[in-house]
Amino acid sequence: MKKWKTLGMSLLPVCLWLLLQIMLSTGFSTMLVLLSVFFKGRGGGENILGYLQTEGIYILSCCINGVFLIPGIFWYRFLKKRDENREKSRMDGKAWLRLLILGLCLQMAVSLILFGAQIFFPEAMENYGEVMESLGVNQPSIWSALYVGIFAPVTEELIFRGLTLKILRQNFSFPVANVIQALYFALVHGNLVQGLYAFGIGLVLGKIVEKHKNLKGAVACHFAVNVSGLLLGGIGLGPGIMAAGVVALSCLLVLLRDRTK
Repeated sequence: MKKWKTLGMSLLPVCLWLLLQIMLSTGFSTMLVLLSVFFKGRGGGENILGYLQTEGIYILSCCINGVFLIPGIFWYRFLKKRDENREKSRMDGKAWLRLLILGLCLQMAVSLILFGAQIFFPEAMENYGEVMESLGVNQPSIWSALYVGIFAPVTEELIFRGLTLKILRQNFSFPVANVIQALYFALVHGNLVQGLYAFGIGLVLGKIVEKHKNLKGAVACHFAVNVSGLLLGGIGLGPGIMAAGVVALSCLLVLLRDRTK
């Protein structure tokens, strides 16, 4: 019974975040309609409306995550205080470097897998490409960089590896709790391709939190995954270079591995 209750409670952070998305998205859409009515027959409104329609998804995402962060941080601190087994872990410069390299390596590995998926699953990848294009991934802007590089890593780590994982750990072992939070993380991405690699990355990020006993390391790694995705998308590296990059970065991670027990 306790496990079912914990499982239900673990959905609360995600559900509140999704509810906030619905509320603010509705408000934003209403605002666009009102502005279009207001500017109808008046000059000068086309540029404003065009900008909001183009950048609106990222402006809105930044606002949603910014609003959630305020109560979310207090909620996380409350859960940390209740955690009797909490430990403190210091991260040195080498640990930060490892996590940033790991994030880049994960992004390159995902990109490499997606190259292969285009051959074997062309329909799924075509749909995935349309989703990415609709999100403006191929044309990054200040707002998209702000969301992808700051708001998404911080808010998503707070929700999934912070609140959700802490709630689940009250009655589940770490391996089980980690799989559940990674599954939630995959589902909120809303499409099969993103969901599959989000699940794998979510497992890695959960393990980082378990090892370092804080969210900072997971945020750093998530930041590296997202930002390197933007940069690599602009560069357009081929699969051969990607494969070489994954091997080189994996070797570097082995050399930089934490040798302390």
